Amino acid sequence: MKGTTDLTQGKIMPTLMKLTLPIIATNFISTTYGLIDMIWVGRLGSGPVAAIGTASFFINLAIALSTMITIGTGIKVSHCMGAGEGDKAKTYIKNGFMLSVLLGLLYTAFVFLTKDQLIGFFDLGSDEVELMAKQFLLISILGTIFSVVNTLFATIMNARGNSKQPFHIFTVGLVFNIILDPILIFGVGRLEGLGVAGAAIATLTANLLVTVLFIIQTRHSELIAKSSAWNSLLMKEVIVMGLPITIQRVTFTLISIIIAKIIVRFGSDAIAVQKVGIQIESISYMTIGGLQGAIAAFFGQNYGARRLDRIQQGYRQALLLTTGFGIVISLLFIIFPEQLFSVFLSDEASLALGTDYMRIIGYSQLFMCMELMTVGAFNGIGKTHIPPMFSITFTALRIPLALILSEPFGLNGVWMSIALSSVFKGLVLVFWFRRSLHNMKVQQTVA
Repeated sequence: MKGTTDLTQGKIMPTLMKLTLPIIATNFISTTYGLIDMIWVGRLGSGPVAAIGTASFFINLAIALSTMITIGTGIKVSHCMGAGEGDKAKTYIKNGFMLSVLLGLLYTAFVFLTKDQLIGFFDLGSDEVELMAKQFLLISILGTIFSVVNTLFATIMNARGNSKQPFHIFTVGLVFNIILDPILIFGVGRLEGLGVAGAAIATLTANLLVTVLFIIQTRHSELIAKSSAWNSLLMKEVIVMGLPITIQRVTFTLISIIIAKIIVRFGSDAIAVQKVGIQIESISYMTIGGLQGAIAAFFGQNYGARRLDRIQQGYRQALLLTTGFGIVISLLFIIFPEQLFSVFLSDEASLALGTDYMRIIGYSQLFMCMELMTVGAFNGIGKTHIPPMFSITFTALRIPLALILSEPFGLNGVWMSIALSSVFKGLVLVFWFRRSLHNMKVQQTVA
């Protein structure tokens, strides 16, 4: 298949890095949309930041739901590539796009019908902030279909070993977003600034542009075929494969909403601080997310080719790389929390809260990186049901931990609950994957 790279041959580390670096760059580009929005909106004050933070939970929920299709399709395509079943991979791809569009339309309708209840749940205590949150949510949710389709495009290309093209396309979208953001948020000339709504429109427009570019670039390939045959059996396989991850991410988002409800007791500034903190934390998330995507594709093809030896070696080398990166990020967050946070919010109250957040979360970054990379490893070998079991359990512990620790430590107790759960997830998942590899080796030897 044109544009496909064979990941079952060659030296492991160079192969992984060649695949990983473009994915990291693509993740960086995707995450930078939010970072750019936050930098500009941060100049409007903590209220608008809190509005975006509140609305973002429901945008993230849409992305979480879409993983049922994007992750499942990516895994099945990579397995087909490893097994040399190109025609079957094409069917997975065609059906994946059809499901993505359908899901996007349904979720958009749901948000438009329930926007008042969704934002009202947080009881932000300010009509102005609630109004801004609704505006941002409604405009942003219109881009859900484009965002989901763009993610599926990138996932499929990564699964085929072609991670450079998504990077180039997302870069164009980012540049477009960077140009539009200040113009639409603050205005220029006679054009009046739209504030939070302007940030949402800028991102929506950039996502639409990215979708158009993906279609143009792939219009002559099997990714966009004129005839699309629906195959219910194969789509059931995709959903079954992606469902555990979707349950995990949806649960994570719902738990985050409950945690936010606890945080809002300390004021809307606290919600703004968490939103900014999450954006900064995305530095480590997007980097290891790139390795996660590469590992999933690498393990997927080698699992399809029954190359257990390359899977074992690849995991050892990826874990070493992850550990080194995680330590560096942890040290940066712990040593320079104020400097990092002040890029987004610099008022005295927010900066004090943000500095505490960064320092506490910093202690968990190494373990979060270990968790994310290992999730990619489990996904690659098709055991997508294992990470959610541990992730849901330990993430749910954040709620009672937050309630307990916030009594003696205040808002910092909530941050501690988040950090502790990440430590537990990282340690347990690494142990469990090593155990799974050992069992696979024993089974292969017996066979």
